[in-house]
Amino acid sequence: MALGKHWEPREHEKDIYRRWEESSAFVADRDSGKPPFTIAMPPPNATGTLHVGHSIMLAIEDAMIRWRRMAGDEALWVPGTDHAAIATESVVIARLQKEGMADPRGTLGREELVSRIARFVEESRATIRSQIRAMGSSCDWSRERYTMDASLHRCVNEVFARMFRDGLIYRGPRIVNWDPHLQTTVSDDEIYHETRRAKFYTMRYGPFLVGTSRPETKLGDTAVAVHPGDERYREHVGKTYEIAWPNGPTIKVKVVADESVDPEFGTGCLGVTPAHSAIDFEIAERHGLPLIQIIGEDGRMTAAAGPHYAGMTVLECRKAFAAELEAAGLLAEVKDYDQQLSLCYRSKKPIEPLPKEQWFVDVNKAAVEWKGARRSLREVMRDAVESGDITILPGHEQRKYFHWIDNLRDWCISRQIWWGHRIPVWTRGEGELHVGHVPPDGDGWTQDPDTLDTWFSSALWTWSTLIDPALCEDTSLEFPELLARSPDFQRFHPTAVMETGYDILFFWVARMVLATTYATGRIPFETVYLHGLVLDRDGDKMSKSKPETSIDPLDTIEEYGADVLRLSLLLGNAPGKDLRLSDERLTGCKRLINKLWNATKLVLMTLGEERPGGVPQSAEHPVNAWMLTRLDRLVEQMDGRLAGWHLGDAAEMLRSAFWGEFCDTYLEAIKVPELAESPETRQVLHHALRTYLALFHPFMPFVTEHLWQEIGGDGLLVRAAWPTSGGREPSAVAGTDAVVRLVGSIRRVRAEQGLDPHAAVAVTVRARAHANVMEASRAVVERLVKTESLTFVGPDAELPGDAAVAVDGEFDVAVQMGAADRAAMRARLEKQIEKARGQLAGVLKRLDNENFVTRAKPEAVQRARDDAASMRTTIAAIEERLTAL
Repeated sequence: MALGKHWEPREHEKDIYRRWEESSAFVADRDSGKPPFTIAMPPPNATGTLHVGHSIMLAIEDAMIRWRRMAGDEALWVPGTDHAAIATESVVIARLQKEGMADPRGTLGREELVSRIARFVEESRATIRSQIRAMGSSCDWSRERYTMDASLHRCVNEVFARMFRDGLIYRGPRIVNWDPHLQTTVSDDEIYHETRRAKFYTMRYGPFLVGTSRPETKLGDTAVAVHPGDERYREHVGKTYEIAWPNGPTIKVKVVADESVDPEFGTGCLGVTPAHSAIDFEIAERHGLPLIQIIGEDGRMTAAAGPHYAGMTVLECRKAFAAELEAAGLLAEVKDYDQQLSLCYRSKKPIEPLPKEQWFVDVNKAAVEWKGARRSLREVMRDAVESGDITILPGHEQRKYFHWIDNLRDWCISRQIWWGHRIPVWTRGEGELHVGHVPPDGDGWTQDPDTLDTWFSSALWTWSTLIDPALCEDTSLEFPELLARSPDFQRFHPTAVMETGYDILFFWVARMVLATTYATGRIPFETVYLHGLVLDRDGDKMSKSKPETSIDPLDTIEEYGADVLRLSLLLGNAPGKDLRLSDERLTGCKRLINKLWNATKLVLMTLGEERPGGVPQSAEHPVNAWMLTRLDRLVEQMDGRLAGWHLGDAAEMLRSAFWGEFCDTYLEAIKVPELAESPETRQVLHHALRTYLALFHPFMPFVTEHLWQEIGGDGLLVRAAWPTSGGREPSAVAGTDAVVRLVGSIRRVRAEQGLDPHAAVAVTVRARAHANVMEASRAVVERLVKTESLTFVGPDAELPGDAAVAVDGEFDVAVQMGAADRAAMRARLEKQIEKARGQLAGVLKRLDNENFVTRAKPEAVQRARDDAASMRTTIAAIEERLTAL
């Protein structure tokens, strides 16, 4: 069937994907004996929709998977979705409230609310699945997983129980990051900081001056801390003072000496509020200080703050208490400053440090067997990267990884929500405790009401997705047996690459290292590839508030097709590099696909019904031999760039070679009769196009698969072999290389001189090498660059004095325009300059008009001045070209 005028993705993409799936092209065979190559897809929110962050992840990972599958690996890409605990529960509760249910938790109870959330998720998962397919993602859908699958739930409970038995999970009071809006704890890594203008208060505090940005917390102080070496306060250390706050409680504060206090900061005195500051909590633990909680989980002041302030919000209390302090003469100073406010990245609301009983993972206890030694989780996480077992790309992100580990605190893993993996701990009576994946026998047991942090289950993703679900149903099997008897785990783990955004290096990547090394004794992946952010054309984050620069991937696929979107996300991209995505970039990628489409049409017209097939081992004609050698070099270069995961470089290299060497050079050269009529040319031509289609396939799979079928490729391209180099010696075609450079030099001179592309030129070539090859290639050169005459002279001959000259290591070339073309071009330029001068005169007349200059808007006047300057530049350029003629 003849190719249409253009590639029409909407007519073909869904059908092509269906054929891929029906042929089981994406299904990995664990018994194949091929080297494994595995990627665990970072699971998108099961209730979400495709955004540009997903798109770049899918484009990069699919390019990796398709390349390694074609290169001979048993490639497995495990797809899946995340239950996104806090976000999903919040969405469902908001929907129920919108429907008129004021308190869904109270009305429905836990079991029914969780059931409704589960139904909502199941109804929503089809959306993200179809959108992943729309990107052309060649993942193994037969192995799709969900973070709340029964088998993954079993793995979560097993790891929790093992960690508990090893003393790595404990429950205790700690200051946690509490989100009053979401009514749950959030981890340190789920917090971001925003600079806001705020007040800094210096308070008279008994015999001290204490500075704070949160005066309301001083209602719950239990100590004043000073540095042990600060002579100013030595006499006060150990004493207790009563502080009577206006309209508030009278508090008792003990003066303690603590090394954590900076004597140079502020007054050197720190009011210690153990219930509302992690630092203060640690000071309180060291000195045995009591805790007074004056802020509740609802973000309002408690009764401990005194009846006057109880029930106020934090901000209301701050304002009221500051006013009372000022009235009582207890405010020494108030000044404005930039405050780093802690916000939850999910709710975008301020975090409130609160004391709560929570479940924690101890990262410092030496309880993990790793490489023959007993180490802490923190030490194992560092060693996995420091030893080179895991490589992080780009390399500078490795320093951030180590910095995070060096400052790692115990991980709070409990959340006060209902949707998620419920903590597998049951209690009965005063002292009975059961921890495990199976509920305890007997009556009277109560399960812990909290759920686990989403990142806890996600931390197991690379291997829990490979555990045999059928084995997980057998509760009698011990955890080591699950690992040993799961064939996918044994075959495909560790995974080869974890590709994700650099913004979740700590949220997720580091925790996968922590949990996987502990649970399996293996690293989770060999390479971490961190992609950058996708920005708009101005370098800003994509935002709905800027619809004119925001790119929606689903709209883009509908308008341009998936290949254009993929290519625009891959060309020139590199690990850790932010990428600007714009309509202009999409249009440029569409042009490349059109170029491939049109090149294939030309090849099919040349071949007719013939499909030569096979790989030419050699070629007699220098141009054909050159094409085969250039293909060898391209494959070798691409293999090198892809092996280092420089996907963007490989794509750029391929684009450049296809456009310049194949389209602009080879396809034009073979129109010369002696090449056009040669059977050898048809075989090389067919082989070259097959090679380019295969090389392009990981980057734009749909159009290449379609064209592969059109040119008679064997089977499906998705399962075809990756091209290999024939090892041809480049020196054998050095003469033809020189001819190609000669053509490029002539074209470049024409462009630099502003010569009409269709104008015939007189060309004189002074060859210092390969003169015989150049002379033999006369017809090719004349075809590729329109010449009036082509003259080859000896290495000592003079070149025409009025010509533009280009110099190469093996030749010099002089280019002159023919007399008739020169006259025609002069006439065109004279018309252009006459028109430009007329336009300039009109603009200058406006600027000479006093009414325009004084009454028009300033921007209109400036625009006219800019236009005048631009026109002068244009006129000068035309005059320069006329002089050159």
